[in-house]
Amino acid sequence: MSGDVQLFSKDCSSPETAAREARHLQALRGCGIVPLHDADAHGLALERAACSLADVLHERGPLPEGEVRAVGAAASAALARVHAAGLVHGDVKPANLLLSHGRELWLADFDAACPADGRPLERFSPRRLPPGAPARFTADITALALALVELSTGILLDPGASWRAADLRRLGCSPALSAELSFMLVGDGSAPDACTAAEILARLDADSLPAPAVNARRADPTPTVEFLLARRLRDSSPESVPAADGLAPSWWRRLVASWRPGGPSPRTGGRLRDQASGSSQASRSS
Repeated sequence: MSGDVQLFSKDCSSPETAAREARHLQALRGCGIVPLHDADAHGLALERAACSLADVLHERGPLPEGEVRAVGAAASAALARVHAAGLVHGDVKPANLLLSHGRELWLADFDAACPADGRPLERFSPRRLPPGAPARFTADITALALALVELSTGILLDPGASWRAADLRRLGCSPALSAELSFMLVGDGSAPDACTAAEILARLDADSLPAPAVNARRADPTPTVEFLLARRLRDSSPESVPAADGLAPSWWRRLVASWRPGGPSPRTGGRLRDQASGSSQASRSS
């Protein structure tokens, strides 16, 4: 181990939780997974990341499409390794997609990981997956697609609703990215597996991963802002549910202030119009 590697100590809720997560990380050790250096009954010693994608979104606002594709391809490749081991991650979101100091993407936080046995997930983020979501690989694909829409537009979509490519285009995603993400969002056996998702996202104008945020909020980042676009019924007008966060960045406050349920599209002070021809935009970190 290089002498300049910095470690982060993650506390776990119980010795059983620490042991379970350590087993998962040891079994998955390698490219795309946050490196584990040590573990005991109290927690894990993980390699410290530069920041999370939640930090990047908070600091810069929605990302260019090429960077969103690069994140999606790298995260899908990491999920392919998780799924090959028979596991569902269960908590894919920007806060759990970390950027290393070497500009690699790491999938982190395996607290909710469990066998892909189809039983309801016991631990999950309710803003990322609907209640009762089964422990299947498609749950991770759906959550990743929601995260990519979020990174692309600044908006977190209601995971319990049906979202079509036309809906994503309306929010500012390019036609190609809208089609690909809506394919990932179908949530059933017709959704692509992680390997296919990685290939789909990488084949059109994928860029390099984004640069780390300058001011990461913490070593183990947590969500910072929230702007949920929900649909109570499949064909009802979307409605916004903004979080009350006085620390929200200016781009996010503009997005919330300009959004009108049923309106043509949220706006982020002109960025959405500027990037609509080739990139996307989405929100929040749960």
